[in-house]
Amino acid sequence: MSANGARAKRVAMLAHTYYLRDPRVRREAEALAAKGFEVHVICLSEEHKDRASREPQRATVNGVQIHRLPISRRRGSPLRYLYEYLVVGVLGAVTLARLHFRAKLDVVHVHNMPDILVLAALIPRLGGSKVILDVHDPMPELYMSWNHRAGSLLVRLLRVQEKVSYAFADRIISVNESMRENLHAKGVSDRKIFIVNNFPDERLFPLCERSTSWPRDRNRLVVLYCGTVTEHYDLGLAVKAIARLRGEIPVTLRIVGEGNRLSEVLDLASSLHVADCIEHIGSVPIEHVRDEMRKADVGISCHRAGIFGDLYFSTKIVEYMTQGLPVLSPRTYTINKYLSDDAVFYFEPGNDAALADSLRFMWQHPSEVVRRVTEARQLVPRLSWQAERSKFLSFYADFVNNKTANARVLSAS
Repeated sequence: MSANGARAKRVAMLAHTYYLRDPRVRREAEALAAKGFEVHVICLSEEHKDRASREPQRATVNGVQIHRLPISRRRGSPLRYLYEYLVVGVLGAVTLARLHFRAKLDVVHVHNMPDILVLAALIPRLGGSKVILDVHDPMPELYMSWNHRAGSLLVRLLRVQEKVSYAFADRIISVNESMRENLHAKGVSDRKIFIVNNFPDERLFPLCERSTSWPRDRNRLVVLYCGTVTEHYDLGLAVKAIARLRGEIPVTLRIVGEGNRLSEVLDLASSLHVADCIEHIGSVPIEHVRDEMRKADVGISCHRAGIFGDLYFSTKIVEYMTQGLPVLSPRTYTINKYLSDDAVFYFEPGNDAALADSLRFMWQHPSEVVRRVTEARQLVPRLSWQAERSKFLSFYADFVNNKTANARVLSAS
């Protein structure tokens, strides 16, 4: 019950993810719990070598009630992913139904991937619950970026499940304005779409005061990459750029993170004779990432352009900005939409020579680097979760109370 005696609104989230390690799902759930909603999250169970240290099936963290399903995420063949999606869908549907029968769920909030997971909300929906689909990644475009043809059977099936899922949901939340355009082009009404930009949390990445001089040491330029090393982030591009600058600029690439393409990146560095210019730190807890950023001189993103990459906004870019790092980024559609040339250093996507030229320009023009860092700093307050949180909560209040909200105005204000 709330302070005035009214029943707290009940929200259940379902996601094929490890809840405590998923910033977007966790931010949204904890924001609702702090606002007085009763929030349940149904998610995966993380495997541990030590059985005694496994996460409990049920737990409460920051007011959010967690329900872990007896399945973990594993990299593997498409059949493995299909199996996981199926198990999460079936067990998630059972858990949602149980929660709904206990006391009516006001909202079922499902996070993709996959989109079709939203059908797990069928029983609560028939019982009067409203349904939200939170689209983190567009599935057809993601798979096409892995060299699947637009007309392939897999992509056609993904488009079908996407269309069914979008029709089933009452509202669709997504991650940036380019995704709004993408959804609209697929026939989703603009009134059905609400954007919660995927910006970092100021509590984890508070604005950092940086020295007015750059770089930290004129005898060494540390370029930092933070994140997963996968096919979507062409870190080999940075290695090739460093090879071009060998003997000209004392540059080091520091990698904070792991990923299935890491060994390829390290092998490439060896073949180009720049292995001594690469430092692999490995994964670090999220609360320590900012410390690594403060020890670097440049933050870099190497995401690819294309049908998926042009819809992507790298949260790491804004995290770099909060810590006073100048940012090197491919000029892809969505990044260019949000950030001007005065705030970042752009290079042509997929072009290691252009990346090397940008690093060379930065090294030779430190005053310009300081100027752009100062410009970027002015943008940071509106590129934060704190700026999005109030809009998200206003959207939810209107949604559960059957009020019509102008999603475009809320998300753009």
